[in-house]
Amino acid sequence: MKTLILFLDAISFSDFNKENFPFLYGLAQKEVYGPLSPVPSGYHTEYSMLSGCLPLKHNVWTWFYMKKNSSFSKIRYVLPVIKLLEKLKLGKMVRNIADAYINLFRLLSGKSRFLKTYNIPLDLIEKFEIAVDKSYVDHNPLPVPTFFDLLRRLEVRYVAMDYPTISDNKGTSFYLGKDDFKQLKKAGRLLREYPVVYVHVWNLDEIEHKYGLHSKEATDYMRKLDDYIKRIALSEKDGVRLVVFSDHGGCNVKKTKNIQKIIKKFDANYFAGSTSAQIWLKDKKDKEKIEKELRKEDYLVYDEDNIEKELFIPYKREFVGDILACVKPGEQIYPDFFRKTSNAKSMHGYTKKSPELNGIFIMGGFGLGRRRVRNMKLYDIVPTMLKAMRIKIPKYIDGKARI
Repeated sequence: MKTLILFLDAISFSDFNKENFPFLYGLAQKEVYGPLSPVPSGYHTEYSMLSGCLPLKHNVWTWFYMKKNSSFSKIRYVLPVIKLLEKLKLGKMVRNIADAYINLFRLLSGKSRFLKTYNIPLDLIEKFEIAVDKSYVDHNPLPVPTFFDLLRRLEVRYVAMDYPTISDNKGTSFYLGKDDFKQLKKAGRLLREYPVVYVHVWNLDEIEHKYGLHSKEATDYMRKLDDYIKRIALSEKDGVRLVVFSDHGGCNVKKTKNIQKIIKKFDANYFAGSTSAQIWLKDKKDKEKIEKELRKEDYLVYDEDNIEKELFIPYKREFVGDILACVKPGEQIYPDFFRKTSNAKSMHGYTKKSPELNGIFIMGGFGLGRRRVRNMKLYDIVPTMLKAMRIKIPKYIDGKARI
């Protein structure tokens, strides 16, 4: 029997009901099902999700870190031209040129993880680097094997899609099918050829940022998605084993905080994300002062003393900074380095828990009967799938099989 694995980005457990997901919710009532707790590290959760390990083992949790002579530093050769184009107010075209230029260098050096420069100030871009070289669907992207690495070792044929890459047992290449429904249609075709097919379905995340959690736009999209998945799942005459999970839900934004007002009082480099900021102080004597100001404004503050214990992230200064400052669920940071406006309606990537941040986990067709899973975390997904597929769970995995 074929196995279809669907990573449905940004579906909150609070939105998973019969009205929004008639097919998947019906399946969930008969099979393995429960809420999924996100890891508290913010970004890049897919590397924990598909390896079964915490960032303490693979150190992938942020999108960018500070590094000299990075691939982003290549922008210095064209920076005068980029700045000139920006003064001419050519809009997105300026950033598109910068993104294409930088990522071409990454491609030529064998990297398969690409990111935009977003709204990072032009004078700061060359200070940063993307936190990981390879897409998580690529071969051997981490110090520990991923789920796909294990399948290859066992000679189980698979194909995994995560825009803009597609990977199978032989290698990784580009796939530019950004539209969710085109990807799902392709997945349906690939099921005829491969025993295991994996797809990251991600457009809902963008919709919820724009319109908010529980919005009509989001729930309409959920129903359309559910209908499409139903057609694929029922297309195989011998049936399809289905694994469905989401990495997080979200929180509607109620408060916006300007962390740069605090940071700019000190001599520091920083990266301002939407829910967290990494801060590298040039004078370590300022650390106690800035932490005091951040706590006074009700930021959550992490450093070498508490980040490993509370967030399971290794303290490495180039990644964490001297300080990692985070907002609480329902808040956002703005201005940040990702957006030009502060009009996000919902947000995720928090270090503290909230019920609406929980994702979903469903597993059907494995002959396990009706089961309710509890206390399941993102890094439990891989061992749970391996257990269901009757594959031995490696000792290095931090997660536990929940069946």
